Amino acid sequence: MTGNLGPLDQRSHELVLGVPGSGKTHHVKARLARARRVVFFDPTGHDYSAEGEQVTAGDLLDLELLRGAVCRLVVVPEADDVAEEFQATVAACRAAADFGGLVLAADEVGDYAPRCGEALTRLHRNGHHDGVASVLISQCAVDIPKTCRRTATRVTSLLQTASADLDALETEYGPEFRERVARWRPGDPPAVWTLPTFNHSR
Repeated sequence: MTGNLGPLDQRSHELVLGVPGSGKTHHVKARLARARRVVFFDPTGHDYSAEGEQVTAGDLLDLELLRGAVCRLVVVPEADDVAEEFQATVAACRAAADFGGLVLAADEVGDYAPRCGEALTRLHRNGHHDGVASVLISQCAVDIPKTCRRTATRVTSLLQTASADLDALETEYGPEFRERVARWRPGDPPAVWTLPTFNHSR
């Protein structure tokens, strides 16, 4: 099923970090361009609108939307409760395990992480059992729950400027990674940390 997930596999749990305007969205689109089974959770409804059919979390209750060798959907929350819609999206992706692996790319995690910490943690810890790889996208490293930072298989960071974010990166991925992130400038390749056992997932 790896081919359907592009460069990811079902054990992949990735983080993409960077201050506004640093290129997170561009990076995620490029990273997932070859993934044929992917669900984008896009709270703004703008960043990933061209990546697939726009649906709501409620639409995913019809699991047939998640069937097929090609499934590229963009979940745009329609209610005020983005956290609730994210949790419903995760539940639908997990329920569709029989249809094959999916990538769930969750944008602007900081907007709903305080109320979805358990769902995010469970996705990172157990998503591979349900065939759900994940890409969590955030402006700030500290907005990603600590357990998700610890269980990430790959971290791609563009610029982070706040000392708390840089400290969090150093704690989990070492001082060299922190320095590469702090030095990042537009035009530079992103700083990438990969779990040693996942070095094949480039």
